[in-house]
Amino acid sequence: MAEESLIRRAIADRRTLRGLHLLYPAPRIVEVLSNLRLDFLYLDGEHGCFSGAELAQHAALAESLGMTPIARVPDNTRAAITHFLDRGLRGIVVPHVESEADARRAVAATYFAPLGDRSYGGAFPQGQDKRGLEAFLLQCNARVTLSVMIESGAGLAAVDAIARVEGVDYLTFGMMDLAQQLGRPGRPDHPDVQEAVKAASARIRAAGKAVREDFMRFAWIDDLVYAGGLATIGKPEGPAGD
Repeated sequence: MAEESLIRRAIADRRTLRGLHLLYPAPRIVEVLSNLRLDFLYLDGEHGCFSGAELAQHAALAESLGMTPIARVPDNTRAAITHFLDRGLRGIVVPHVESEADARRAVAATYFAPLGDRSYGGAFPQGQDKRGLEAFLLQCNARVTLSVMIESGAGLAAVDAIARVEGVDYLTFGMMDLAQQLGRPGRPDHPDVQEAVKAASARIRAAGKAVREDFMRFAWIDDLVYAGGLATIGKPEGPAGD
């Protein structure tokens, strides 16, 4: 039986996962924070700065420390998704999904047949015997998860159809972009934005899918660094530059 993704199991079991969000390479920080027994490492490949080698390094490191490596890809293209999967990522997060067709395109690129049409190059780091390729490809499918991001009015309007697409494991919201689309730039906390997300989340759950906030908690690396510095050395005295 194929080994199922930790993320998919957590969704099914309604269990909360804990993780770290990285915008830039920081392998030593990943090692230090692994003592908190984190469940996943999230690499931001859309707004962050990771080379292909750094993606592979962090994916391998996360797995060695018992964390599932996931990443937001820069766009919903086969090339981008394949690149991240071939570096060893076990979870793909696709931004700016606005339609059922967008969601199906992400599924096709993420999974091998029969669920999708993922490209096989043979070079990605799986650490498994590839002589039984049919079973191997099914194992890859079982270990990978797909999330799609709702970041626009069009995405909100199509959220029911998006959530029903087989192969999409959970949905999330790009709050800053969504706020801008709804006419509230820089205000993801605005009641109009919050109400739109609340209503869309209810529709997602009604379609049988999870919303990220239902089961994931994570800290952004810059927030952790700042909070740690503040707790250790305190606020500066006097005006900046003194």
